[in-house]
Amino acid sequence: MVVWLNVGVLALAFLVARAGNGAQPVPGGEEFEHLVPHIMAACAPVRAQPALWPIRSFPYGPLGLQVRQASAAEADEIRSFHLGVVGAACGVPEEAITGSFYCGPECPRSRRDHLVRQLDKVKALTTTVESNPRIALVSIWAPKGELRVNDVFVMDATVREAIPSAKLGLVPSGNWRKWQDLRAYLATLNVTETAVNDLVSQMLSIGLSAVVRDRMYTRAVGVGVGDNESGILFQHPGGTTPRVGEAAPDARQFRIVEQVEPGVFYYETS
Repeated sequence: MVVWLNVGVLALAFLVARAGNGAQPVPGGEEFEHLVPHIMAACAPVRAQPALWPIRSFPYGPLGLQVRQASAAEADEIRSFHLGVVGAACGVPEEAITGSFYCGPECPRSRRDHLVRQLDKVKALTTTVESNPRIALVSIWAPKGELRVNDVFVMDATVREAIPSAKLGLVPSGNWRKWQDLRAYLATLNVTETAVNDLVSQMLSIGLSAVVRDRMYTRAVGVGVGDNESGILFQHPGGTTPRVGEAAPDARQFRIVEQVEPGVFYYETS
C-alpha cells in the first residue's frame, strides 16, 4: 500500500482540482472520476457523525472499492488512492483513516482470538452462504439496516445495483440499476428477505462485516478498511493455500496467515 501521507495529499489535491474543474490526473482516470459523486454522497453520514467512519468504511461497504479488471499493482494503486479520496471527502484526519485497523501490536492477536473462538458459528454462517451458488457477497456496515448482497446496495431506503465500470471493473462505479426493493432482487437468486435478515443477524452476533466468496476461498471478514482486512478464510477444494506475501484473487496481499484447522486460516491483508 502507498505511504498514506502521500496518498492523502494527492487525494485532497484531486478533490480540490476537481472542484475547480482542474485536470488532475488520477489512478483509474475517468472511471474513477465518475465514482466521485457516489463517494461524496456516501460520506454524508460520516461528515455528520465522524464516529461512524471505522464501521462505514469496511472494505465491501459503500466506501470500499473492488477493482475487478486490473493487474495486482494497478488495483493496489487505485484502491490506495481511493481510500485517500474517501478519507478526504468524509473529513477524516489522515492519521485516523487506517488508525482503527493499525491500532497497535496487540490488535491482530485480539482480532484473531475474537473470530477463532467463534469458529463453529463462522463455519455455520459460511456454509449457509455457500449453499446458494448465486450469492457471492453479503456485507453490512453503519448505519444499521444498510447492507449489500452481491452488487446490490441497500442505502437510504433505496435499492440499487452497482454496474461495474467497463474498463477496470470498479464496484461501485457510479453507474447504477434501480430495483423496486431488495425482495425483488433476491427473488432472482431464489433467496428470501427473511433468510438474508437471518444472515445479517448472525454476522452482527459474531462481529463480521462481510462474507465474500470467490473461485479459491470463502472469506468471513471481520473488520478492515481499504485493502486492509482481517477474517477467517476457508480454502475451496483445488484452491491454492494462502501464503504471506502472495495475492488473493482480488489482488489484496496476505500479510498474516495462520492455519487454525486443515483448510481454515486466520488472515489479514494489506
